Amino acid sequence: MTIEQLQYFYAVSVHKTFSLAAIEMNITQSALSKQIAKLEEELGLLLFDRSHRQITLTHEGQLLLKDVKVILKDHEKMLDHLHSIKDKQHNTIKIAMLPIFSHYDLAHKLNEFTQKYPHIHLIIDEIEERDLHHKLDYHDYDIYILRGHYEELDSFGHILLYEDSLVAAVSKQHPLSHLQQLSIAQLKDEKLLLPPLYTSISNLAIEACHQAGFDPIINRHGRMETILSGASENNGIALLMKKSLHIFHLNQVKILPFTENIHGDIQLYYSLNSQHRDAIEKFVQTLQPIKF
Repeated sequence: MTIEQLQYFYAVSVHKTFSLAAIEMNITQSALSKQIAKLEEELGLLLFDRSHRQITLTHEGQLLLKDVKVILKDHEKMLDHLHSIKDKQHNTIKIAMLPIFSHYDLAHKLNEFTQKYPHIHLIIDEIEERDLHHKLDYHDYDIYILRGHYEELDSFGHILLYEDSLVAAVSKQHPLSHLQQLSIAQLKDEKLLLPPLYTSISNLAIEACHQAGFDPIINRHGRMETILSGASENNGIALLMKKSLHIFHLNQVKILPFTENIHGDIQLYYSLNSQHRDAIEKFVQTLQPIKF
């Protein structure tokens, strides 16, 4: 017994003729008759009284009809549910991003997107940079929001989301605090407070020192709030990204830009081969309109 056979049975019970039921089910009348006969044979029951011009259900057919209505209704619900699951999968974007949600204008942009496209579901995972090279399969996500360039994502499209540059946070008690800007070379004999060693910001700062011809004196690595606190206590000069600082209290430090332009820009990488391409395109265009 198949769902199709039950659908044929229900159509005949409604129309009371094979001809009209066949038209509704889009099959020939002979094919429909054969399917009903096959169903009756499988069940060992006569479902229709064919002795009159208008076909009527037998007693057994009437009893079966009650169950068939339930089965077909449940089958329709199941198909609707499966359709919604497939539709949700098709309209789901998986996003991996650094823990920079509050540092930039991402909350506003994401809220704008969800209001504009409520049918598109976003799954957002925060990831640490130390996990990027070891724990991730880069095809696990449709979109990555990261700082800097990643060779592993060369097969992805990308756009520049935010420009950002390295700055120094200096205690107001520090001799350099009277300056309006400083060069990397002026850090040669200074104790530095850097973000965790695995971060691109830390690597950016260390590389800038090397390019200036010296090895940095690193007093400690730590989270932004930790090294800013250390800078305010004059335990060293903290090196951070300029646009990340607006969420902190900076009363005890002075922020100095560098004469060198040391960029650590935020890039959005998007998959070009994802089954969610239409949804991804809408997301990328909301954050920054680009030509696909």
